[in-house]
Amino acid sequence: MSMKKFLVPALALVMFALTLTACGFAPASEGTAYAAGNDLYICISPSDDVLAGSETATASGVPALFSGSGTAFRLVESYYYPVSVIRSAGSEIYAMGGLYIRPDDLPANAVVTPLPEDATAENALPSLSLKAGETVMLFNYLTVNADDDTYTLRYLGRSEEDPDNIVFLAEYGVQQSACGEAAADKFEPFSADWHPVAQARRAELLAPEDPEPDITDGDLTGGEPSDALRIILIIGIAVPALIIVLLIFKPVSGDKGYNAHKTVRRQSDRGGIDYDRERSYEADRDRYDRGYRDYERERPRDYDRGRDYDGRDRY
Repeated sequence: MSMKKFLVPALALVMFALTLTACGFAPASEGTAYAAGNDLYICISPSDDVLAGSETATASGVPALFSGSGTAFRLVESYYYPVSVIRSAGSEIYAMGGLYIRPDDLPANAVVTPLPEDATAENALPSLSLKAGETVMLFNYLTVNADDDTYTLRYLGRSEEDPDNIVFLAEYGVQQSACGEAAADKFEPFSADWHPVAQARRAELLAPEDPEPDITDGDLTGGEPSDALRIILIIGIAVPALIIVLLIFKPVSGDKGYNAHKTVRRQSDRGGIDYDRERSYEADRDRYDRGYRDYERERPRDYDRGRDYDGRDRY
């Protein structure tokens, strides 16, 4: 075989290999199976107001797109969507079972991260089960029967075009997955609740606050008083008691009392009553009797002398 005849097939094989490599990094067409990409997950974190106001998970504004154009569904807040990163021409896009999510569409409350410790791959998305005898088709034209346990079905969200349909993820094989769309009544009843992580946060938000202790009026033992109240009570009791003790046992100044005593004595020296003199009952009685007799002896009363009131002698 000539060299020319050998180079032509060799170059053809090289070009074919390069073409396959390029196709592997380019966005695939509808129906292409992708790795589940459980290393990275996209989660739209709900706010506290949204959590407290809704019992079921709410859809965000982030679209999951078909390979061409059009929105398949809107990502549900609090769910963890397994994605793989596709890089092409210096840009990135997140792929999930034949659907794509653009990084520019992610809001500030969106995270692209491995699963946190309180989340698992099993509860990242709600599980689905087909009703007996039902069959659904994936975007890659594979069919899933109710009796086929090869697939694990996960709820993704409500269809953008038909709210009665749901978009689901079918995981199969070794990290293989594909999305599909079917009527919701083909599946067993399910509820699109918040992710368990968000449910725990919602329970904290809705938990009633601890009530204040019921303290009966006048009963200081009904609750646990604060240290400040104890200090106020101690001061309020101790200070008045101390003031009363000081007023009762306050010593009188000696100079002041002596001067007051001298003032009283000086008043008695000037003709006042001497209240401080020593008294004797017998001495005072003798003095009174003696004075009375002297009075009778020295100045007889006019009545006994027989005089009228005008001084004339009646006799």
